[in-house]
Amino acid sequence: MPTDRSKVGDAPQFIKCDPVSRDFPPGWKDVWFRRMASRDEDGVVSYECPLCSRRFDHRDINYLQGDHMWPYSLFGDTSWANYQLICGSCNAAKSNVLETEIRLALGSGEFRRIVSQFLRGRPEAGKLSHFIPLPS
Repeated sequence: MPTDRSKVGDAPQFIKCDPVSRDFPPGWKDVWFRRMASRDEDGVVSYECPLCSRRFDHRDINYLQGDHMWPYSLFGDTSWANYQLICGSCNAAKSNVLETEIRLALGSGEFRRIVSQFLRGRPEAGKLSHFIPLPS
């Protein structure tokens, strides 16, 4: 993930995105590449995978993949704020792994308490079956 997301800027206004779709809009890849690419020592414009630091020029753009930083399988949304462009090898290795700080937050008692409290209020609101056992 880039350390300075301000360099990437706002999501492209002209490319629509459905936040519950599993796939990012295809046009985002090119926008991200162009905003984050830099010239290497030979003067070639290339993009550096933020995970493995390999460099790719625009001819290799099909090897790069839009990735959910917060995995879609763990309820990460499909949004510009949750997007990163990484190489295919890193995306395959990453799978749905969360960064350590996110795992620590999810595993903390506080997070579990908040989710449990939220779920307890759902049956009264008619939003959740009473038959789902919730931890105390």
